[in-house]
Amino acid sequence: MKLLLFFFLLGLSDFSTLPASDANAKFSQNDLYVLREKSIIRGHYKDVASQFNGALLSSARTTWYWEQGADNSPLRNLLYHYPEPVKQGHVVAELGESMIVQFLQAYEINTVRFWMWDGDTRQTDIQVFTIAKDGQTEKIIFDGFAQPTIMVAKFSDQFASGLRFYNRGGNTLGSQYMSIIKIQAFYAF
Repeated sequence: MKLLLFFFLLGLSDFSTLPASDANAKFSQNDLYVLREKSIIRGHYKDVASQFNGALLSSARTTWYWEQGADNSPLRNLLYHYPEPVKQGHVVAELGESMIVQFLQAYEINTVRFWMWDGDTRQTDIQVFTIAKDGQTEKIIFDGFAQPTIMVAKFSDQFASGLRFYNRGGNTLGSQYMSIIKIQAFYAF
């Protein structure tokens, strides 16, 4: 009799499915996995062109380092002026030469910032390229005159194993040099 009553009540009740254990969460476990994987291929959203993240200047043998003895790599983090008589270190490429930055691995990036020499009013005619995963294919992300300030190149998301800064026309002060203080590459939202 009790069993019959139980089945009768079971038939009358409208049972809905129980909510999932993560029903109130913003992301599912699969979403979190995808976000974690994207974070890795995007360099954990940090500067992938930093020497502390494994990047190196592969054109170091053909690039001039201004102010010898100072920490003057464009991949460094120390950017402040040094006490006199030491001057701000930077790298210089002659007309027709390139500075090539290689990342530790191929990363998905969409922003490159570079700080041109700003000790005077020079503007430099340059081209900036991303180097694809294969190490051969390049895509132009900046073409024109770089002002004596921090320049930002934003572009569509792409995988890059490095960057190439090409000194196409020298600078407006009549010299043939391209001077860069700092280079950064990262994925920005």
